[in-house]
Amino acid sequence: MKGFLHLLLSGMLSIFVLIGCSSNTDSVESSGTLNIYLTDAPADYESVTITFSEISAHIDGQWISIRNEEPITVDLLQWNNGKSIIIGTAEIPEGHYTQIRLKIEEASVTIDGITHSLFVPSGAQSGLKLLINFEIVAGSTYELVLDFDAYRSIVVTGPPHGPNKYILKPTLRVIPRAMTGSISGTIANPEHRPVAYAITTANDTITTSFVEQDGYFMLAYLPEGFYRVAIEDTLKRQFAKDSVQVVAGKNVGLGRITLE
Repeated sequence: MKGFLHLLLSGMLSIFVLIGCSSNTDSVESSGTLNIYLTDAPADYESVTITFSEISAHIDGQWISIRNEEPITVDLLQWNNGKSIIIGTAEIPEGHYTQIRLKIEEASVTIDGITHSLFVPSGAQSGLKLLINFEIVAGSTYELVLDFDAYRSIVVTGPPHGPNKYILKPTLRVIPRAMTGSISGTIANPEHRPVAYAITTANDTITTSFVEQDGYFMLAYLPEGFYRVAIEDTLKRQFAKDSVQVVAGKNVGLGRITLE
């Protein structure tokens, strides 16, 4: 009898162990990883810092957190010219997602050595919703890029020499990282602060890039298509090239460029 009970208990324990292992395996197999990167188009400020208190993704009527840690503060102007930073990563259930939500806790801008608080409208505090459809496949990693435009996002009220308020009205686009390419080059005479522009066939400037001191620039995270690349410095010296084709996962090198 004791032997029978021992065998019975051992069998039940084995079943529980198998059920537990199966449950854990199913959980792992039914989820994928979502990484969210942030990049920025340059702006003529010394810094633009934003604190994100929450980042989440929407599926089937619910929001799934992509950042479970403390709020993250980012200086947008440190992340341009092809550079980006991960602001959220998580294992999330597989399925079809339709939105990304960002909650902004606070923000500031530094001009001429003075830091000013940016007024954050209630909509941005309660959640800035970005519409995008994407699929999380079990066991895979999916990456999104949020391209913030600091220049277009800051509204200054009052006279030019005596502004009385700085307002943050976030302007950004979201795009799957795998669906983007880039355009790069080197300016031979970069002494007078050239700026590079990627312009769509619809004449929309989709991104910009300050040329670095060594002349290098990159117009990054561009959707596939044809672009006009325009570069101009403070002396109005220019360069332009039409019909530059961008292919996902590839960089188009324009070589060495002299502004004239």
